[in-house]
Amino acid sequence: MNRKLFLQLILISLTVSFILGAIIITSIRTLNEEGEGPLQNPALEFLARVVERGGAYQTSLQIFETMRIQLGMDIVPLWIVGEDGEVYAETPPFGPLPVDWDNMTKPRRVHGIVAHYRPFRLTPDYMIIKLHSVIPAYLLIRIPNTGAVQRTLMGQAVFLFATMSLSAFGGLLITFVYLRQKSIQAKEVLGRLEKGDLKARFPITRLDEVGSLMTDFNRMANAIEHLVSRIEETEQSRQALLQELGHDLRTPMTSLRTAVDTLVAHGEVMSPDERGQFIRIIRGESHYFLRMIEDLFFIAEVGDPKYRKTAEEFDLNKLISSEILQGKDRSADDVSPISWDLVTDGKPLKVVGDPILLKRLFRNALQNAGRFARTQVQITLDRVKKSDGVQSALIRIRDDGPGISPEEAALFGKRRTRRFAAEGGISDSEISLGLGSVIMAAIVRVHGGQLSVHNLQDMEPSRTGTEVVIEIPL
Repeated sequence: MNRKLFLQLILISLTVSFILGAIIITSIRTLNEEGEGPLQNPALEFLARVVERGGAYQTSLQIFETMRIQLGMDIVPLWIVGEDGEVYAETPPFGPLPVDWDNMTKPRRVHGIVAHYRPFRLTPDYMIIKLHSVIPAYLLIRIPNTGAVQRTLMGQAVFLFATMSLSAFGGLLITFVYLRQKSIQAKEVLGRLEKGDLKARFPITRLDEVGSLMTDFNRMANAIEHLVSRIEETEQSRQALLQELGHDLRTPMTSLRTAVDTLVAHGEVMSPDERGQFIRIIRGESHYFLRMIEDLFFIAEVGDPKYRKTAEEFDLNKLISSEILQGKDRSADDVSPISWDLVTDGKPLKVVGDPILLKRLFRNALQNAGRFARTQVQITLDRVKKSDGVQSALIRIRDDGPGISPEEAALFGKRRTRRFAAEGGISDSEISLGLGSVIMAAIVRVHGGQLSVHNLQDMEPSRTGTEVVIEIPL
């Protein structure tokens, strides 16, 4: 501890002690004036009992003063006063009462003591004690302003002030040492964070104000670590995306260039069927190219740590029903139209989220189910409550298609490094990098939910098809 800080602690402790001492002394003085304080005086009680048992008041006072003279003590002005201010006895004769008796507070109990102070004095100038008598009477004593009394009271005040000063200084010193220790811990933790150790945290040993502050700091550090991890993951994803784009964009561009060059060089000698085949290749590759660019931009936007979805409350039941109707319209022209079945209790299922993102989520899920289904797609909506009390919307989308393979289930929601074709066929609409499932996973993650996919045959051997399970907190 340096000298300046030590002097500051001394000054603060003295100031606090002076203020507290003044408050305590003023409070005690006020209570003594009201007869409710801790004032006790055995000599006054002894005098009161002598007066009560000595017969006539005047005689008792004269006997008391005679005893004091014989002992070589000074005469103390005494009065025995009635309730209405009538003087019953006094010794020696001092004439009228030196105080305003009617405005003075009197003790309410026998042998109770009330003190009277002058302004800005620590010692009382008068004390009143109630006598045990048939007619209410009080003993009024003028306190001698002697050096001994002053020294005694001053010594008590100094002792009180010194005790409080030491207590205040000790408390401040303990607080300083405690905070200094926490300051050293803070410097260590911050030093580790500056060096890149994002796992650095404060050890929480006490739940006081400092411990609460450290808990808030640890919570903030957890948020920073999570954000940095998201940024690192996003940066890694972008680097991987750039590497993948070099290959994935080259493939459709090479195919487009080859088809165009072939048409330019040999289009005149080609049959209409051959030219139509090359035109279909160009159209399919261009559609795939544009769709892939759009999906990649969307994934990059949703995966950004700074992305914030729109917060809006809406009925998930209505949104899914609308997407099912569109799915029915798309499959109406097929040779074997698909049956779309929605199983729900009909009650509104309110969620707070981005309706545009969720509409895209369920559109991708229903399109995938309709693409692979043979005759039926079943959508089930349930409301579930977890053990922690959080309610979620549980959506199951099942088709009766061939079922997803274990390899594809493991890659669901992840970007593939090569294109694949469904069922081994090379169809323009089926060629994909699996970005649709990546978009679904990103949307579910943004809404704090969960996404999983299963082969129905693994759960029910008698069934075929794929089940996509989406869980979104309500």
